[in-house]
Amino acid sequence: MASAVLSHKWVMRLTFAALCLALLFLQLLPLETTPRRWAGPDLLVVLTVAWAVRQPKYTPPVLVALIFLLADLLLLRPPGLMAAVMVIAVEVQHRRAQSLRSATFLTEWAIAAAVMIAVTLAYRLGLTVFLIERASLGLTLMQLIMNVIAYPFVVFLSSVLLGVRRTTVRDNGMGVAT
Repeated sequence: MASAVLSHKWVMRLTFAALCLALLFLQLLPLETTPRRWAGPDLLVVLTVAWAVRQPKYTPPVLVALIFLLADLLLLRPPGLMAAVMVIAVEVQHRRAQSLRSATFLTEWAIAAAVMIAVTLAYRLGLTVFLIERASLGLTLMQLIMNVIAYPFVVFLSSVLLGVRRTTVRDNGMGVAT
């Protein structure tokens, strides 16, 4: 019984990693040759926040750090900055997982939005401190709004297609990764 639960946890972790790698692959495809005037959601951030809220055991900090470090390197961002910000955000979500068990979806969405706002602010602050060129504030705010709008869709698809539901009291005692 314990090995079945353990293996399911690892299968879901590998699924999370595969989804993140697929999203990175799609971001690297040259689908448009002209610069866009609008910013879509950063689905890597939205997926990570959604899974960290719903099932913290599927998003261990080491896996999140490796995925976002790879994303930093492939997307030519400052290496480690977004990875560090996301690891902190995931850890905050892991600590809140127990209190979010009985919360409504709107509460969960509001907390996820607050985390995504904090991630955006921390990332922009890091870019400013290290004197690295940033995207315009308008594009950053547009991407943040798109992230918040995309959150319910990512949660719905994760829940329906992959069975990533919110932790309950029965799940692993406290609902945190072991």
